Amino acid sequence: MQKTDSGLYTAIAAAESDKNIVTYKVSVIDAVEAPVLTVNSKWISGNFCTVNFTCRAHKLKINSSYQNNSCSPEEVTSHENYTLILYCREKFIICNHTNPVSWKDYKINITQLCEKEENYSNQSESSPLWSVGVSVAACTLICLLVFLYCKYKKGAQEEVAEGSTIYSQIQAEAQTQEERRDNQSTTVYCTVGQHQKPTIPPETDHAIYSGVCKPNNTPSAISQDDT
Repeated sequence: MQKTDSGLYTAIAAAESDKNIVTYKVSVIDAVEAPVLTVNSKWISGNFCTVNFTCRAHKLKINSSYQNNSCSPEEVTSHENYTLILYCREKFIICNHTNPVSWKDYKINITQLCEKEENYSNQSESSPLWSVGVSVAACTLICLLVFLYCKYKKGAQEEVAEGSTIYSQIQAEAQTQEERRDNQSTTVYCTVGQHQKPTIPPETDHAIYSGVCKPNNTPSAISQDDT
């Protein structure tokens, strides 16, 4: 049969007049799917364990809690004859999904769940101390690295300053020596010049010039003896 075969079926007695004997409603439904049981939250204090969970299947849902080793049973049913049932039995939380032709369930071991939570709680209690220790160690290491870095940087600056002082002294001495060489060069330049011979008029030329007279073109007078 198929789901389309669902409907009302009537038994009729065949005679001179048909007579309905009985009517049946036939429903063809599928097998149920497995339910889903989800743990929403867990809390433990000493020997007391509380678990909040949700059971759902085929558009049905039940929210419930497990407290003090027990939980209240709950049940919901849809108009399609799907039923979801939640209950606790011994150490298990059980979610059951059923219809008129099939059923499936899902269970959780609450004892193991609470034991794991207890171990996790113990670890959680010790974790803050561990976190504090790690934080202190990290801060100490960071401070030490900063101190070493500052010390190294200061030493490097002192070396640079010392090197600059020595370089300045050497440069000053070199500049002084250079100035001395410049002064000496200037003095030599001032004392050394082009040698000029003293200008002495030649005596010979002067004597010759003194002895030469201008000739007189005027005829000399006739003496008496000539006459």
